[in-house]
Amino acid sequence: MLPINLILSLIFGLGQLVIGVALVVYSALGGRWRRWRLFLAGLVGAWLAVSGVTELFVSGMESSQRLTGAPEMAFFVLWRGRADILLFSVTGLLAVLGLAYALSGVWRRKLPSP
Repeated sequence: MLPINLILSLIFGLGQLVIGVALVVYSALGGRWRRWRLFLAGLVGAWLAVSGVTELFVSGMESSQRLTGAPEMAFFVLWRGRADILLFSVTGLLAVLGLAYALSGVWRRKLPSP
C-alpha cells in the first residue's frame, strides 16, 4: 500500500500538468500571447506543466520502488537529481524568456514612429 503523501503527490503532479497545459494552450491560441498578462500566464503554465511531469516521474519511480523494489536506490537518486536539474534549467529558461519579452515591449515603445 502506498502512503497517502505519495498518492497526493501523484494527484498534485497530474493537476499541475492539466492546469499548465490548459494555460499554455489558452494563451497561445489566436495570438493572445501578445498581451503581456496572457504571455505571463503561458510562462506560468509551461512551468506548471514541466513541474507536473517531473513530479509524476519522480513520484512514479518512488511508487514503483515501494511496490516492487525497483528501481534500485542509486538509480532513483540519480534520476531524481536529473529531474531537479531539468526543472531548475526550465525555470531559468522561462525567466529569460519573460525578461526578453518585457524588454522587447520596452524597446518597441521607444522606437520612433515613421
